[in-house]
Amino acid sequence: MKKVFLYLYPIEEFNRIFLFDDSYYEEENREKPFPILNECIEKRYRSQGYDIVYALYPDKNIYGIIPKPNDKIVYTDISFKQASGYNEDGTEKSNDEIKYPNEQFLINQLGQVDEIVIGGFHFGDCVKRVAECCYENGIDTLVDLDLTDLFFNLYY
Repeated sequence: MKKVFLYLYPIEEFNRIFLFDDSYYEEENREKPFPILNECIEKRYRSQGYDIVYALYPDKNIYGIIPKPNDKIVYTDISFKQASGYNEDGTEKSNDEIKYPNEQFLINQLGQVDEIVIGGFHFGDCVKRVAECCYENGIDTLVDLDLTDLFFNLYY
């Protein structure tokens, strides 16, 4: 039985907004969020026999997550620039200009999967879309809301 934890789009553009200056963590006597996020992935999934897979845009690098040697990275069929809700000049794109990664393209890269748990960005949009596609493909599907962009609200 193949179990997968799929974390969508751990890229700098999505993750850096959750970081503060080091002095904040010292003053508040708290750990930085990314070691805790990595530990959650380890304890909830990797140590429970799940394959860990990170989905990235082909023009972006992983950020905030430390992949282990057996983890896998899959890529979307579109670039971050195509998927972004903003133009290069900072103006918002209209809804018809925004493209979404092809969910089936991502799922096909996983191979045969019996159970999948999805986390990452953004819980009400891309995570939901990929989860629905997995479910429609007959995969036992869950969303771990704690490990979506909501993680940072819970952390703080």
